[in-house]
Amino acid sequence: MISRKVFLTSVAGAAALASVGGGRAQAAERLRGGVCYDTGVVHMAGEPSSRVRWSRRQLEREIGMIATDLRCPSITAFGTDLGRLAETTDVALRRGVEVFVQPRLYDHPQEEILDHMAEAARQAERRRVGDNVKFVTGCEHFLFTPGIIPGATFLERIAHLREMPGSEWPAVIRRFREFMVKAVDVTRREFRGRITYGAAAGADAVWNDWSLFDIVGLDHYRYFETDAEYAADLAQYRRWGKPIMVLEFGSCTFTGAAKAGGTGWEIIDYDADPRVVKPGYERDEREQADHVARLLRVFAAEKLMGAHLYSVISPDLPHHPTCRDRDYDMASYSLLRTMRDRFDDENSPYRLEPKKSFHAFARHNR
Repeated sequence: MISRKVFLTSVAGAAALASVGGGRAQAAERLRGGVCYDTGVVHMAGEPSSRVRWSRRQLEREIGMIATDLRCPSITAFGTDLGRLAETTDVALRRGVEVFVQPRLYDHPQEEILDHMAEAARQAERRRVGDNVKFVTGCEHFLFTPGIIPGATFLERIAHLREMPGSEWPAVIRRFREFMVKAVDVTRREFRGRITYGAAAGADAVWNDWSLFDIVGLDHYRYFETDAEYAADLAQYRRWGKPIMVLEFGSCTFTGAAKAGGTGWEIIDYDADPRVVKPGYERDEREQADHVARLLRVFAAEKLMGAHLYSVISPDLPHHPTCRDRDYDMASYSLLRTMRDRFDDENSPYRLEPKKSFHAFARHNR
């Protein structure tokens, strides 16, 4: 199954970045990291959900681990099935964990996506008490939603984006902003709490009119050598005078994954049957752990509203303990290894084993 991170390959360089600002070293301890929780996304027509197996018992166990072992103050719950989103929100709120609710419906007509968003907002509002639920109006619509970049599917839009002449960008940005106005409108009708949007840092995060939102939301997979460069990159979003929330960040689990950022999924050959990890990559839990710990420290020093790691688990990318070529967990951003009872069965029961990144994340939150 193709990960959502495929999109970020094409995003790089799509928009110019303004670089201003500097480091903020004070009060780094004030930010406790949260995580993204995938309730199941259908990335392409005909593919299974990213979470085939689903049960209330499993949900309770995993949210309990997030609340107790990782001490997360909040999560982003994202997915296509609105029933699962609502169920996850209920369980998390009972555990004292705030929820950013993010519906995802890809490659559907804009009207259907907006209807899906409106119903998700309606359900989120029923569960909101004060500020314990925020709403995320989808993510990276310029690629996920038809009608902004030419192409009927996201793969066609990616292909077009890679070859798109600069003269097309003004029209793309205009169509993107027109859709976002509609997304905010349908959301505000149903949801009275704070809203944001999952924007790709360096692309639609730059084009977006953040005056429409209460929170600037970033999917931040860019890699910088120094903390000062991260500070400069984040500073461009401060001009809106809004809280900044990193809705996604992270690293895969192989040597070189930190610099690969959002393209770490590329180490898997998805055309092979069965799919295999390409030659030349080695499993490296230490690099993932060090990168996660570093970014938590950077985001805390920058006094952001919060940061959610993508993702706490990745059931669609199980770990194989003896076959390196099929250790799909190397291409996952998760804090825990998924160990399936039946490796090739996506509906198989599984257990979770902490990676080094899990312990690094937990240490930061303590």
